[in-house]
Amino acid sequence: MQPQNQFSLFGNVQVNEAEQNSEVKKKREEFATEIRSRERNNIINNKRLAQNNQTTKIPESLPLIPPTLPQDLQIALKAQQEQLMKRSFSFEDFPDVLQKIFSTDILQLHYGVTGLRKMLSVESGAPIQQVIDANLVPKLIDMIQKEQIPQLVLEAAWALTNVASGTTQQTQSIIDKGGIYLFVKLLSSQYRDIAEQAVWAIGNIAGDCTQYRDLILRVGGVDPLIAIMQNAPNKNTIKHCTWSLSNLCRGKPIPDFKYVKNALPVFCKVIIDETDPEVLTDACWALSYLSDGDNSRLQTVIDSQVVPTLIKLLDHSSLQLVIPTLRILGNVVTGDETQTTYVLNQGLLLKIPKLLSHDKKAIRREACWTISNITAGSSNQVSQVVRDSAILEKLFTLMTTDVEEIVREATWAISNSTKHGSNSDIQLLVQKGLLNVFKQLLEGEDTQTMTVVLEALLNVLKRGDQDFKDDNYYLTQLEQMGVISKIEQLQKHQNQSVYQKCFNILEQYYEAESEL
Repeated sequence: MQPQNQFSLFGNVQVNEAEQNSEVKKKREEFATEIRSRERNNIINNKRLAQNNQTTKIPESLPLIPPTLPQDLQIALKAQQEQLMKRSFSFEDFPDVLQKIFSTDILQLHYGVTGLRKMLSVESGAPIQQVIDANLVPKLIDMIQKEQIPQLVLEAAWALTNVASGTTQQTQSIIDKGGIYLFVKLLSSQYRDIAEQAVWAIGNIAGDCTQYRDLILRVGGVDPLIAIMQNAPNKNTIKHCTWSLSNLCRGKPIPDFKYVKNALPVFCKVIIDETDPEVLTDACWALSYLSDGDNSRLQTVIDSQVVPTLIKLLDHSSLQLVIPTLRILGNVVTGDETQTTYVLNQGLLLKIPKLLSHDKKAIRREACWTISNITAGSSNQVSQVVRDSAILEKLFTLMTTDVEEIVREATWAISNSTKHGSNSDIQLLVQKGLLNVFKQLLEGEDTQTMTVVLEALLNVLKRGDQDFKDDNYYLTQLEQMGVISKIEQLQKHQNQSVYQKCFNILEQYYEAESEL
């Protein structure tokens, strides 16, 4: 204790209140929730219309119009199928289509359900509510359940997929009739087109809300999707499956990991193997959720060898891809020392200065958060950050010039360094102007940033006690800069946390008198 001055302590103090420790690996839950619900949903279409040109056709191993049907019916259905492929339908055709769907004649039924599907496949103005009001959802589900003719099953499933692209209430009309179980079952269909149509339906339903997502997970929707991906005949199938499986793995509250754990290595493989930005974006967003967990999950990510690919993707031109990629890496460096060191050895820090200077706020925020996780690690890891002049300069700049939430994140990164870094790291930070930066931040209005700065200042002063013994150089500097006087003033702050942290500093380094 150095009784160089005497200060009055304001307020009703709880002197024995334990000092709040920095989180070992800080996670911005409030920001993460906000970003994941807002930016993720704005970037990715949770629902997608299954349009007429949805896939590049590959011949079915099994014909959708089976040879077991009477020969004349086969011929008639194939001929009608050819005609319907060339014909467009509008809502004016709805009465005719409705009548034919309820017909007992196979050809009439085929005409009606195909026409309905084409009507529902338009970009805008699809008559989804009219279909529901006409009680066609139970009819379409019944058509699928009977499994009479695979071509009819496909058309009915396709129509229901587009009904599921509507509002939550419209999607509920399918769920009420057992649609989730039905579509999960169709994922295992021996007919490839039908299974892939179920992929679209599952993706639309899961993308509606987390309640529907969880219903699909509980009836086993993940593993059949993975099986389709692993046996995909083309890139389009991989693309659609990645999107659908991604919808099953995202959202708040996050899904129970026991239902989605098998998807984690699958997404890692997709990220390594694929080049389509849309596919990569879906896979990275899903992995950003799946990697937000304990160290065993993080080790699965590391063991998949995806980290080098992720670091390369940080240079991608697509903002939609860079954000989740950085999120994944930020998650992995919340792991143990070995896991974090592995990521650093892959060259993550080389990418950070550019990201800290990005014109998009979301990128700067994620980069700061990632660094804060690294600086909450071992002393060696802190040193790699602190002794990188480009990173340190960018962080100081953000702390003094950026918007409030970025200032807060950058401050966390530096604050963690003062707790977990070596004494020589603290000396370097002070030499580079840390105390001046902290002085400026204490003049601000954000109480969260103030509390982080005050805690960091106490960390610095404690290191000064170790380095300078009877004459704490850091304390002298703070006095000369007027920071200690500012801390005395901040005791009057209405925020209890700010007050308490000021009290902690003054109590420890000055002969204080409490004014009760």
